[in-house]
Formats: sequence, structure tokens, C-alpha cells
Amino acid sequence: MSWRAELDRAARSFRAAAAHLDRAEALAAEAAKALPTADSSAARQRELALELTRAAEYTAPGWLTQDLDALDVTTPPRSEPRHGVQYVRIGTARPLPDASFPAIVPLLGHGHLVLDGDATDPRVAALLQSLLLRVLAATPRTQVSLVDGVTLGQAFTACAPLVQGGIAGRTATDHIGLDLLLDEAEGHVREAQQNLHDQAGLDELPHRLIVIAGLPPQIGGGMRTRIAALAHAGPRYRLHLILAGWRDPSEQNRAPAIDHATYIRVGERHPVADIAAPVSFDPAPPPALARAVYTGLAETMRRETTLDVAALIPRQRWWASSVDGLSTVVGRDQRGEVSLSFDDATPHWLVGGRTGGGKTVFLLDVLYGLAARYGPRELALYLLDFKEGVSFTEFTPSEHDPTWIPQVRAVGVESDREYGVAVLAELRREMSRRATAMKRAGVTRLSELRRRLPDQDTPRILAVIDEFHVLFTGNDRLARRAVAHLEELARKGRSYGVHLILASQTISGVEALYDKTDSIFGQFPLRVALPGAKGILDVLNNAAETITLGSAVVNHSGGVNGADRLIRFPDATAGAEVFTELRQNLWEQREPASKAPRVFAGYAEQHLDDDPVFATLNTDGRRPATLIGRAVDVDQSTVSFGLDAIPGRHLAVLGTSAVGADVLQSAVRSLVRQHKPGHAAFVIAPLVGAADAQVDETVAELAAAGHDHTVLRPADLAAALPALLADADPEHPRYLVLFGADSAAPLLGPTGLSDLRILFKQGPVRGVHVLGWWRGLRRFTDDLGGTHNREDVACLVVLNVPGSEIGGFLGDHTIEWHARTNRALAVDRHEGTVRLCVPFVAPGRLDEEGPL
Repeated sequence: MSWRAELDRAARSFRAAAAHLDRAEALAAEAAKALPTADSSAARQRELALELTRAAEYTAPGWLTQDLDALDVTTPPRSEPRHGVQYVRIGTARPLPDASFPAIVPLLGHGHLVLDGDATDPRVAALLQSLLLRVLAATPRTQVSLVDGVTLGQAFTACAPLVQGGIAGRTATDHIGLDLLLDEAEGHVREAQQNLHDQAGLDELPHRLIVIAGLPPQIGGGMRTRIAALAHAGPRYRLHLILAGWRDPSEQNRAPAIDHATYIRVGERHPVADIAAPVSFDPAPPPALARAVYTGLAETMRRETTLDVAALIPRQRWWASSVDGLSTVVGRDQRGEVSLSFDDATPHWLVGGRTGGGKTVFLLDVLYGLAARYGPRELALYLLDFKEGVSFTEFTPSEHDPTWIPQVRAVGVESDREYGVAVLAELRREMSRRATAMKRAGVTRLSELRRRLPDQDTPRILAVIDEFHVLFTGNDRLARRAVAHLEELARKGRSYGVHLILASQTISGVEALYDKTDSIFGQFPLRVALPGAKGILDVLNNAAETITLGSAVVNHSGGVNGADRLIRFPDATAGAEVFTELRQNLWEQREPASKAPRVFAGYAEQHLDDDPVFATLNTDGRRPATLIGRAVDVDQSTVSFGLDAIPGRHLAVLGTSAVGADVLQSAVRSLVRQHKPGHAAFVIAPLVGAADAQVDETVAELAAAGHDHTVLRPADLAAALPALLADADPEHPRYLVLFGADSAAPLLGPTGLSDLRILFKQGPVRGVHVLGWWRGLRRFTDDLGGTHNREDVACLVVLNVPGSEIGGFLGDHTIEWHARTNRALAVDRHEGTVRLCVPFVAPGRLDEEGPL
């Protein structure tokens, strides 16, 4: 091709290109005419930002959308989301450098927030803190659960007042804590489902917000699946998640999708798909504001959940029927008053808490509430206190206040274990009586019997045992009897209307109960954990670890995690005047024939002059009896030894305690009332100076009653013994009373000691009885002539003699006796009885004696 042809072709191509360029320029010019100017677009975007700001402030007012720097604690909350959905601000959207609007997303009443970053990113930690403050300040009734598995709780350090106020639980930082928290959340869902099933609605159920700053490491797919399942069900049941760090564990292992969620991509310029503008997250709230808001919320929670003692008492007294169970208000929580019941579902309660943690206060609240609702034909109370306190004395008459609570049948204050076992035994006997009545009526439950025989007096029985673990101290025979009684009452009580409250600091570490945990405590579904409670709740349930005085965790499911309800209960001591007035009112309403409760005060002295049996003694009895004390049993029956013609009917008081002289004096004084003057003779031998006061008083009383009596000098004792038998007349008994009998042997010599042993063997048949106080068991044994003659004195009152020694003497090493102040062991070898008793003493004796 020539160069000219090539040049022509190039020229044509150039002209064609120029034509295309001209055409493109024309088209561009036309297109430019259709586009708005840059200034008009910016103005419109500013207008839209203002409109979106106004819409955000309307949709999410106050705390939910305003800059936190511009707010203070006086900004009012809003209790419920508008139109059922609460929107909350996450940050600021900026379509232009000089135009912005609040970026808000739906949460309560709608769904969840899911962030792919966790709190190790400062932006995420700040956003979570901001979101939490906004939601709680706007919706104070929200309950919060916190998880921080990436910074070990650092993301929520400002939330300490929420934990102390019961608004939030302790921050879970590992997979165990997360598992327990999910249990609680699932329990919330179940409660909501039950409310809907019962057509109770959800208005009284607070929102529950779970804020997860980051998942603990190495959680499995199962836990992620549980979280996704909660998210799926949650919004319908007022449960919502703010879930940070939700990302795929690996390329092969995908994280489950979170339903009903707004996803936030932390590392992207447009983190929320529904907001077509760059968003910068909110900073952390000012520390002073967070502290003020959270402290105020905690104080409001305490104020709103505090119940005055007057609110426990219904206006109408004794209006309720106990046919189907017992129920009373015990406190308040965020939803209002909380009532607990004794019925088929919760027949027995366990109450735990440290000393000073409020156990007694809580129990008094319960007892006064029940006593105001249920009359004596509906409720009977048995109250036992095993600690050194006076928890239940206000239910009994006293010198200063003769009134009592009519429902109370028996009260034990500083109770002995033996007294507790006696009460449990009486309750078992009552169950047996009711079982017989139910068989005759052809029914299987107390409620059926009550309906069939409405006039029959079968109230529900509530036994309250404070510091019950004392019953099982030592794992001895007495403890095993207590276990057997308690197990029977726990298993069968609900059918017969017998209910228990066992209160203690802990239920762990009691040896006698090691193999009975399920058979006994498995029957106690309702648990009340007060501050310092140990073992009351499930081992994995730490709900009670952070509660404060006046608060309690109530659990209806045997203490398992996820079934807890935090309540506050009134301070019974602050309402003493209210309860005093109530007690007096109930006492005035009692039936005329009502009997005062049987009161066992373990610390109190017993005096012969106050004994009801002593008051009725007369000369018409068939055989005289010596009264020596009051038994440690429910009725505090009088302990006596009958003195008849059976060989061995003598009385020996054993022990170095000066109480021995008092017991011997009481025995003689009781005999004085049972003989007409001239029909009995008393020979008094004062052998030790420690008994001089008792001897003088006894002699004076014998003289005043006109009885024949002789006071021997120690030197005359040996000569007097043969005459006692020589002059014996069964129709006119003679009593040899030895004050300090352990001093007799040196005075008697071999011949006199032989006469004493003959008197032991032959005296009762001939109407002669020996009553003596020996200050040593060994000397008493020697005076008998050895243990092979122990049958010669059948009636023993054992004071401060070790149990091993008295067991060896009696030939029974199973004797359960631990010598202690104000207690005696009464042994009647003929009747085969061994009874713990409170011996009769002179007034003020215990002040002189002091502890053994």
C-alpha cells in the first residue's frame, strides 16, 4: 500500500473519532442538564437528617436517643416501649460531614442486637455500656444478666450497684457461669409460658435483657444452639439479647443464625444494613452519670420491693380456710407482693442464712402472716429454736404480757435435742391418728377428710425448727431417732396436713444426714436462701451469694438454677408494735377454753412450788411418790418415782453439784403433802455442810405440817439404822433422808454399812425407804456393796456424772447422757425408763452454780 493511501485512511479514522467525541460531549451536556446542582443535593440531605432526628427523638425519646453528655439523673424514664417496640440509639449516622442524625435500632418488644466484634474492641465495650445505661434508665423494671468472657468482667465494672441492688446478677465470665445464666433465662421463658397458659398475661413480667460482651473461650456448639434457641423464642416472652462477638468459630463450623436480630458489623463503614450512611458508635457514658443512674435504680428497687410489716397482716382476721393448704404474703419483688404456700406442690420449706442474715425476721414474718389469716381450727403451730436466742418467746405468755398466739401448741426456746425429738414423735403420732381417721372416712388426703367431715377439728400443722442441724449433732442414737422421725414427716406430711420449715445456716456437713439427703431434703421443693446461706440452693446456683440483708432468693424447684425469685421482706423488729397489737387482738379472739402453749425454756429453772402435780398432791393417793423435776418432753410432764413395797424403791441422787441437795429436798417436800400427820416418820441425817440450808428448810416444813421427824447427829446414824427396821410398820412409812450420803461410810463402820445394805434390800417391803444424795458414783457403788447390788436402789437422779460412768454402772453403754447445767437423768430400773429432765432447784440456784 502506498503512503498516500495510508494517510487517507488515517485521516478518515481521525474524522470519525472527532465525530464520536463531539457526540459524547453533546450527550454529557444533556445529562448534566438533568442532574441537580451539588448545593441543592446537600441541602436536601440536611433536611432529611433533621427529619430523621425528629423521628428518632419521637420514636426513642429521652434516655434512648439523646446524647448522654446532655442528660442527668433527673431525666424521667419511660416504663414501656411505644407501640410495643423500644428503639435505642447505637451512635450517630453522618451522610455529610455537616449533617447527622441518631442511628436507632429496635430492641425491647422486637428482637435482639448482634455484633460481630466483642468487648476487646474499645468501640464495642463503649457501645455496650451506652446501650445498657440507656435501656435501664428508660425501662427501670428490666432485669439484666451480664456475660463477659473476653475481658473477665471489665466491660461491666460500672454495674456493681446493679448487682448489689438485685437488678443484675454477677457477671458470668466462663462457660459454667454462662450455662447457669442460660438456665435462668430458660426459666424466665418457662415462667412466661406458664403465665400465658394460665391466661395471666405478661404485663407483670419484667423484660429480661442479656448482655454478652463476648463469649467465653471454647464454648461448644451446644451452648451456641441454646443461645440461638433463646433468641428465637425470646421476644414473645420479653427476653432480649445484646450479643457481641457472634461470629463463625471456623470456616467449617458456622454460628447459628440469630432470629429477630439487627446485625451490626463493627468493622464496616455502614455497620447497619438498614441505615445507608456511615455510623460512628456512641462513646461510653460519663462515669459519674452511670454511677448516679445505677445507684438510683438500686435504691428505687429497694424502695419498691420493701414491704412494711403492716402489709403482711390482712384487715380481716382468721378469714381463710386451710382445706387446700396455707398461704401468706412474705415480701415483694419487681412484680409486687410475693405469697408462698404450704400445699401439695410445696409441702415443706428449707430456709438458710448466716447468723444475723435475717432468718428469725423472715420466720416471724411468715408466722404472724399465717396466724392473722388462719384461726386455731385451721392452723396449729409447733415452734422449736435450738440456738441461744428467744426467736419464738413472743408467741407465749410472760410476766410482762399474758397474751399468746392461740394457734401455738408448743414452743421450745434453747431446746434440747431430746425435746426436739419428742416434738417430732408427737407429730408422727398425730399423723397416725389422722391416718386412722382417713381410713375410716375412706379418703387419702387431709383435704378430702376436711370436706367430708367439716366439723372435725383437724387443722393443718406447721412445725418450725430453727437451727435444726443441732438435732443431728454427734450421729448418736438420738440423732438417728430424729432422722427417722424427720424422714417420715417429710415423706408423708403433705397427705396428713403436716408441714415443716427447717431453718439453718447450712444443710451440709451433718453426718447423720449423709445418706438421707434425697429422702428428706428431696421433699423440700421450696427453698429460701438469705445472705450467707450454704447448701440451701443447688451447688451450681450462686444466686444468694450477693444478696443483701433484707433480701432472699425464693426457689420453688429444690434450689436448681433458673427457678430463682429475688424478694425483699419486712423487718419484723421494726414492726414490733404492729405484731404486739396483732398478738393481743388474736388472743382476745380465742375461744374461752383455749389453753396457753406448752413452753419449754431450756435455760429456765424449774421450781417445785410451780409444778402443777405438786399443787394437786394430797393424802388420798394409793402410793406416795417423790417429785424430782420436769421431763424434757412436749408436755413437760412431772418426773416422779413411786415408793411402794417393791424391793429397791429407794432414791439416790448422784453428783457433786449442789443441785443434788435441792432435788433431795424436793423429794421430801413432795412426800410431806402425801401423808397425814402421824402416819409417816422422817429421819433426817445432815452429813455435809453444803446441804445445811436445805436441811433447815426441810425440817421447818416437816414441823409446820405436824409430821414426826428426827434430825440425827452424824455420830448417831449408825445406831439409828437397826431401829428403822426394828420399828418398821408398812402402814406407817418411814423415810431415811441422807444429805451427803457419801460421808456415811466412815461414820457407820463395817457394822453400820452392813445395816445400811440390809436396809436397802429389806426396807421397802417393811415400809422403809432411803432417800440420799451421794456426791460420787464410786462411793455410792461401794455403799451398795458393788455393782452386783445395783438393783437394791432402783431410782436414780444423775447430775454431773459422766455418761460413760453411769452407763458402766447400769450395765448399759448405750445410755445417752452428757452432763450439763440444769439437766438431770432420771433412771427407773424397775420401769425401764431413762428420762432427761430439768431438776427442781432452789430459786437462783443456777446463778450460784454457773456452767458445769
